[in-house]
Amino acid sequence: MKFAALTILLSATSVHAHPHVFVDTNVEFVVNSSQLTALRINWRYDEFTSLVLFDTLDLDPDGDGQFDDEDRQKVVRGETHWDDGYDGDIHLSSGDMPVAMGKPHSGEAEFREGRVAVTFELPLAQPIEAATATLKLFDPFYYYAYRVLEGSVDGDGCQLTLIPFAADAASAKLQDELAKLSREEFPDDENVGERFADTLRLSCASS
Repeated sequence: MKFAALTILLSATSVHAHPHVFVDTNVEFVVNSSQLTALRINWRYDEFTSLVLFDTLDLDPDGDGQFDDEDRQKVVRGETHWDDGYDGDIHLSSGDMPVAMGKPHSGEAEFREGRVAVTFELPLAQPIEAATATLKLFDPFYYYAYRVLEGSVDGDGCQLTLIPFAADAASAKLQDELAKLSREEFPDDENVGERFADTLRLSCASS
């Protein structure tokens, strides 16, 4: 699972919860002959979380502000060596049905402008018709908050629509309630994170 030590350390240093960690995300959909075969994911952590990662993983021991190969390997290992059953907070569906994913590979990491970022490819367990694909990134308990900055398509014939989360009075009230939870408490709604998720939807010329 993604940085278990990071979750523990952030919990210990935060009075209130949900969310603790903020992640800017870019997603590329890999399409071959109208079939969606993989996702390329880029996560970029907020500056505070990046500082915690430096401490947790003992990054940049020489203090030059740059990642060496060992630093990059530590970050990639923490981000892409997933336990069985862990989905990386990446929720892909085909129509109304969830899509099974494989394991991440081809990971890369960097440190830029005070923030740790990681990129990897996530294959689908089986290709699906691209025109049916919808993607949301969210932590069900809203410990991590994901914001999709950009989506793109590697392949011809399909376009991607980004539908950002739109706040309203109800969601603002819910966020206020979540912010009051202590680090030992969890939301009653076990899927509350989905309420704040951006949506990425593919449409294809053949659909």
